[in-house]
Amino acid sequence: MILAPFSRALRSAVLLSLLPVLAPALSAADKGKADEKVEETPPCKPEFGPAPELARAETYKGLPYQPGEEVRYVLKYGALRVHVGYGYLRVQAPIKQTINSLMPDGKVVQESRWHRVYAGEAYTGDWYKYIFAGHDSLQAFGRPWDEVVTKFYINQNEEKPFVRRFHAEKWLDFDHATCVARQKFVDHKKKKEKLSEAYVDPKSIDAMSAAYKLRTFDYQLNKTERFMVFTSDKNWWLEATPTAIENVATAIGTHKAFKLTVKTYLGKELQQKGNLYIWIAQDHPQHPILKIQGEVTFGSVYMEIDRFTPGVALDGTQTEAPKPQGNPETPSVPAPVEAVKGKEKSKESAKPAAKPTAKPAEKAN
Repeated sequence: MILAPFSRALRSAVLLSLLPVLAPALSAADKGKADEKVEETPPCKPEFGPAPELARAETYKGLPYQPGEEVRYVLKYGALRVHVGYGYLRVQAPIKQTINSLMPDGKVVQESRWHRVYAGEAYTGDWYKYIFAGHDSLQAFGRPWDEVVTKFYINQNEEKPFVRRFHAEKWLDFDHATCVARQKFVDHKKKKEKLSEAYVDPKSIDAMSAAYKLRTFDYQLNKTERFMVFTSDKNWWLEATPTAIENVATAIGTHKAFKLTVKTYLGKELQQKGNLYIWIAQDHPQHPILKIQGEVTFGSVYMEIDRFTPGVALDGTQTEAPKPQGNPETPSVPAPVEAVKGKEKSKESAKPAAKPTAKPAEKAN
């Protein structure tokens, strides 16, 4: 989603639609060259250190998600909601990362602190490979005391028929003492490497963390929650407003859910042109995202929860292994769809698919 050019990001959006902050990248693509104007960099106003030192067991304390949680989503595209693949969101064990902290005397010191780690993965099924094939993964590291991003990694493997395969990686290292995001982009097929820098607001979180932050609010109807997200080299304001409470039936059961209307702003200017809606379970103890629906220039993207496995708290209070909810561990191949007079569909039954061997997201450097 955050890889250039935007046209490629749009083609792969069905994979990365599991990220609620898809809207900023899509809106920038909609506006085209209008967003290429040079923007003035705001003054850097970092927080002064030293950074809080939390124990490992406190990294996810009090949150509705814990390490080991895995959520699987069915990814669909277009008005007919054609099943194109699966997406996963995973909460991983804490990892210590070195960060730069700005001291009151103006000196920058390095400190090692425990970080929250989130991972995402999305892939198309074999049944869709004649239209588009992709297997993308992401990983993000965030500070537990303020949720601010420190490292982010994305790996894209994509291919369209008769088009050269695209394989790229991107690493982002955030220095909040100087408000700089240092980026390394590698296009493996073209054998090109690019280094760049961008301004990052000291309070910005990343796209992966945003998906989890949306699960932590005590929502009230028509009360907007707002926070800043860094993606596409920009700092966006994301606003989520619960406009309704609906009963949502999914593979993990029927739950009351807040329907969020999500909007993104660059400064005070509304950026997106399409609508983006997110449903978050109100009566489920982990408040998972049940489904997401968005409209973009090339159609619509849709995702729905298919399987949910809770995590385990790090404080040792949980003695039993969590039980997965929803569909079986191995996803099923959807029945092929054939257009007959524009309306009728094939009744061929689905066949079981082999469990995908997902390559773990590499640790960001």
